Amino acid sequence: MYRKLRPLAYCLLLAALVPSSCKKTDVFDEAIYKEITETSQPVDSVDVAHTWKLSSSYYMTAEIPATATAARELQILSANPADGAPATILGEYPVSAGEKKYFAFTAPSTMQRFYAALVDDNGAYTVIGFDASQRSINFLQPLATNATVNKRQLSLQTYSYCYEDEMPQPGDYDYNDLVLRISLQRTGASQLTLNVTVAAVGSIMQVAAAMRLLNYKSSDIESITTVGGEDFNRGYKKAAVPYIDSNDLLMTGTDSAAVINLFEDAHWATGAAAYASEGYLLRSKYNVSKTTDDKHDMVSPRTISFVINFKSSVQPDYFTMDQLDPFAIIRYSGALREIHAVHKYRSDMVLYEYRQPDNPAILPWALMVPDGAFRYPLDGVHIGYAKGEALFGAYMTQHHAFGEWAADRLSSTDWYNYPTSNQVY
Repeated sequence: MYRKLRPLAYCLLLAALVPSSCKKTDVFDEAIYKEITETSQPVDSVDVAHTWKLSSSYYMTAEIPATATAARELQILSANPADGAPATILGEYPVSAGEKKYFAFTAPSTMQRFYAALVDDNGAYTVIGFDASQRSINFLQPLATNATVNKRQLSLQTYSYCYEDEMPQPGDYDYNDLVLRISLQRTGASQLTLNVTVAAVGSIMQVAAAMRLLNYKSSDIESITTVGGEDFNRGYKKAAVPYIDSNDLLMTGTDSAAVINLFEDAHWATGAAAYASEGYLLRSKYNVSKTTDDKHDMVSPRTISFVINFKSSVQPDYFTMDQLDPFAIIRYSGALREIHAVHKYRSDMVLYEYRQPDNPAILPWALMVPDGAFRYPLDGVHIGYAKGEALFGAYMTQHHAFGEWAADRLSSTDWYNYPTSNQVY
């Protein structure tokens, strides 16, 4: 049985975290807050050194043969596309014959074998394999040359970003209050396209979202547009005090960071929400239950593609999934707060300033999972208990359990591949 916030602790929490011009002293009790958050979670002991990171980045050099005069693109893949098996594109880079190409890509940390392909003007593939330990590759001993590849077997690398909406209070740890799927595609020499899908909204509150491009300033960007001119906010009636105080797709955050305006309201972004006659937005929980009722509904996930055009002086060959910092925006007792899915940046304040206690011995309010088909828990189902010797929840397979990974960052790093089928969407 989980403990609820004690009235005194709740008041202290509010006093500390809500800006007040008349507050003369900070009455927040960090010890009480720490006790509440630690005892209200489904894992006995969280690894305090946890990074909550399930992917790795690789910085590489590729020698493009001088004889490859028709080569136009280098692809990094999860499997050999010449074999006809499904393969995920982990990176795409324009190349030319004789070039020494410097680039980066990101992949699940469990993946230790990769494939590189030179794609020519006719779409033919020359493929080599390489290990995760390698930092340079060449095409002297290809596995396949001028191979025809079924492009339908290729897919873009997609990550799932799963949020709890109750920060700074302990959540229910079903990580479905907002679920985004994001893929990265190279669509030009100085152009990237981010495909953003709103997969689920398990919150009954308004949740907004934006995305910081790490290590890039807004001045590095020529423009941001959307494919077909669509956007998640079209037709939305903003409140007098909006969560995102801009209508522009490109915004500037702390330290001049480039920030993409994703949406003001996740329910509206699904395309399923409607306004009541009184003017308020009707809010159901979308895609977090396998049945429909007055609180739950199932809808088709909606995708908007954001096209980023970099200035000619900016080279995006090192732009990987690790450069994405999508964050949810919630209102807690009058203050707007950011919930960052990338744990390294959990305390960053990109658009707003607020106080956020940092307790590493608790579960995070968001997870980044390197799997575009990640089966997040159903509404109200904990992602994984680890109490004593017992494992429960949506991911509870022994030696592949979320609770084991939470307690030891080096164990069960493949937990997201082992769902409990009747507890996930």
